[in-house]
Amino acid sequence: MSPNEVAKKLGLSVQSVYKYIQDGSIKAEAVPYGDKRTIYVISETAYEEAAELLKPSESQRPKRFEYYHPSQDIVLFQKFHSSKVPEARVIRNKDNEWGFYLANIQKWLPFDEGIREYQLKPVYPIHQSTFEYKGYVELEIPKDTVVLYPFLDYLYETWGMENIRLREQDNTILLFIRAGERPLTTKGFFAADILPFLIKGDIYNEEGHLIFRSSYRKTSLELPIDLLESMTELAEQEGISMSKWVEQKLSSLLK
Repeated sequence: MSPNEVAKKLGLSVQSVYKYIQDGSIKAEAVPYGDKRTIYVISETAYEEAAELLKPSESQRPKRFEYYHPSQDIVLFQKFHSSKVPEARVIRNKDNEWGFYLANIQKWLPFDEGIREYQLKPVYPIHQSTFEYKGYVELEIPKDTVVLYPFLDYLYETWGMENIRLREQDNTILLFIRAGERPLTTKGFFAADILPFLIKGDIYNEEGHLIFRSSYRKTSLELPIDLLESMTELAEQEGISMSKWVEQKLSSLLK
């Protein structure tokens, strides 16, 4: 498979895949292409080895590059429209290229073509101030659920992409949303519609406000410095935060 395909499967940027090929983390065969070019081909075995090493676990929050294209200032599944097209969604194709899916004609277009030929424009802004950190609420929503797009439109417009983490999976969308509250002005969904997809945290609708509450609470522990340093090293070896490492160890002890 190609570096683009590997990038999408691993939830990495294409640039990261090439970096991992160069440092040997991803084994790839350099194949001559044309007179002067070389392309990389990754075998299924090499992919599986890389996935075990590099693929983020479900407990790790998505990285911004997984759902945000900074140079175009667009996010996955963002809604666009024009006089020619009633609705278009920002989608990545199988080669991990950003573009638009036009549902009315069931066609994917490269981003530049959608802007140039169809004059597509965003329906709403996607930026808001970053909330004070109070943890995250986690949801996993099937792609074929009717409420998905209305909910994402609301989140992008009202909460802003700064307060959201999104990961596209094969059949579902994984969402991490910063705890907080905002007016629930849309009629596209009700709070009860998204409750079945809640993994961690709480969701309320009070007096016209949608409220997300994290299931985590900050705490503090006084521990010997050498113990803290050892815990930090162990967490780094596993590629997780020390808080997550402590949580996992305590959870295993309390089972």
